[in-house]
Amino acid sequence: MAALNIQAVAKRFGETDVLKRIDLDIRDGEFISLVGPSGCGKSTLLRIVAGLEQQTEGHILLDGRKVDAMRPRDRDLAMVFQSYALYPHLTVAENIAVPLTMRRMSTLQRSLIGKIVPSASERRREIAGEVAKVCDALSINALKDRKPAALSGGQRQRVALARAMVRKPSGFLMDEPLSNLDAKMRVQARSEIAALHRQLDSTFIYVTHDQAEAMTMSDRIAVMIGGELLQVDTPDQIYQMPQDLRVAEFIGSPKINVAAVTLREAGLLSLTARGTTNAIHAAFRPEAARLTAESEGIFCGIVHHVENLGSDLFVQVKAEGIVDMVVVRTDPAGQRPALRDRVGVTIDETRLHVFRADNRRMPGTFRLERRR
Repeated sequence: MAALNIQAVAKRFGETDVLKRIDLDIRDGEFISLVGPSGCGKSTLLRIVAGLEQQTEGHILLDGRKVDAMRPRDRDLAMVFQSYALYPHLTVAENIAVPLTMRRMSTLQRSLIGKIVPSASERRREIAGEVAKVCDALSINALKDRKPAALSGGQRQRVALARAMVRKPSGFLMDEPLSNLDAKMRVQARSEIAALHRQLDSTFIYVTHDQAEAMTMSDRIAVMIGGELLQVDTPDQIYQMPQDLRVAEFIGSPKINVAAVTLREAGLLSLTARGTTNAIHAAFRPEAARLTAESEGIFCGIVHHVENLGSDLFVQVKAEGIVDMVVVRTDPAGQRPALRDRVGVTIDETRLHVFRADNRRMPGTFRLERRR
């Protein structure tokens, strides 16, 4: 296992700041996801940790030791790429064995004159045994003699994981390894990777733009937007207590509802017109809102669309003058509104998030004034 410390790491390409002084401590055996939209710098940060790219400023420490000048192969970190990077002319077993073959060759080249080294046949038996173990762990024994072209996307992903596992590294770096899989296979692969982490008890750093992957697998999530690290916390805290409006808007599906408000006395918030600049913003998840009679709502609007997902019903309400659309999560077994019905919307104020004009969370207790 490996503890990783990222200290004030910055990366610039010309005049463009890709990473803006990132500080992040990752514990031994932790599964942490770097999540954010495309172009936020998460893959660049992972490549810097791996040693494939050099930072402009800052330091990378593994188990307290600076590794900035260390070659990638000497950092004892295994990387799983989005493309899987399998050799098309080798079988599955041969692909998995590549790191061990290279390691044995390197050991042989460095051996001193007169030092006894295992015979070629002994080395082959050792490698075959280690390949068999990881194939058993990932249930790909039946694929060992196939070439990558004869594998499905999910099978290739397992082979790439097996090739990383066979090295027995101190940590795993994964750069969107599931993005090439279909939706059903991604769900299965998520559980397999989480189980693999528990089995290996190793440090996993996982890059993804898919919040579902980050929420379901991680011990902690690091949310990155625009080259900045906005919040690092458990999935529950990221979802329930976002510390930045941008985090609140990125995490959660459907997206969190956001409305401009004015702060009055004693924590009273008054809804203001849509598009108000430099405004405070109140945000609430779809499950924190409830449909009511028009006269009982904090505000009212017209039902614009009803989305039935079987287990959930999402009702889109067009609230004139406040926000373009408010999404309310409701029980599909309950009363279902019709399109163009006028409805009221009330909000559980204990689940209300309020953010300053600079996007940072405002502490305190707040309540919404009913819009008349």
